[in-house]
Amino acid sequence: MTPTLAQITRELLATYNRNPRKRLGQHFLVDPGVLQRIIRAADLNRDDLVVEIGSGLGVMTAEIAKLVYHLIAIEIDKELLSISKEILKPFQNITFVPNDILKTKLHELTLGRRYKIIGNLPYYITAPIMEKILEAREKPELAVLMVQKEVAERMVAAPGSKKYGSFSVFVQYYAEVALNSLVSKSSFLPWPEVGSALVVLKPYQTPKFAVKDEKKFFDIVHAAFQQRRKQLRNSLAKYQLASAEIDQRRRPETLSIEEFAKISNHCAIIQS
Repeated sequence: MTPTLAQITRELLATYNRNPRKRLGQHFLVDPGVLQRIIRAADLNRDDLVVEIGSGLGVMTAEIAKLVYHLIAIEIDKELLSISKEILKPFQNITFVPNDILKTKLHELTLGRRYKIIGNLPYYITAPIMEKILEAREKPELAVLMVQKEVAERMVAAPGSKKYGSFSVFVQYYAEVALNSLVSKSSFLPWPEVGSALVVLKPYQTPKFAVKDEKKFFDIVHAAFQQRRKQLRNSLAKYQLASAEIDQRRRPETLSIEEFAKISNHCAIIQS
């Protein structure tokens, strides 16, 4: 009988006397169906360069490497990386990088080539990783990421939704984003405390929204959502909103990215 991914993972952990490290948010994917969903969503082909965030024991790494030109596996846990190097010796198209993704310069790894990102993200640092990917000097053409279900819902939330907020605006400003599918706790070893979801992002290679000053734009978005239940005339009291021709009685959760851009481009800070 062919061993399951869960059995293989348990045997590898036992063989190398390892336990998943909670402080690094390690939850190993053991559901082959979800693995295939990830591969399909990434639309992999022989010309692809793929960066994998958190290669773990190399189970997903191996499946990706079979389908692409080259794979760069980034793993902060050097012991795990050493294990996966040994397991993946037969593959000649994998470069192993023992580093923290937050300290990694993606453009230096990819050398100007088009690339895709795949990752089962540690949930406690999802937001900083998203910033790293979306604000990269050379953005990926596609990112397929496993994240906490609640975070995924915030990423795709539309204006008027309770989950729509500054993080929604941030992600959607930089990329087209879609929730591919929900993933149960039982798909991982050990089980995480929360549900998960697979999201697919297609970063805009050129800006989609006409924003004159990005810092000012995001300052306004953050200020508005810090008091999301208040009307704009209160949450953005320090800005001259009349010039933006936006109804100041509206609440931030009702505004589209285009409307936030309009406020940013046309309003001025009121001098006290």
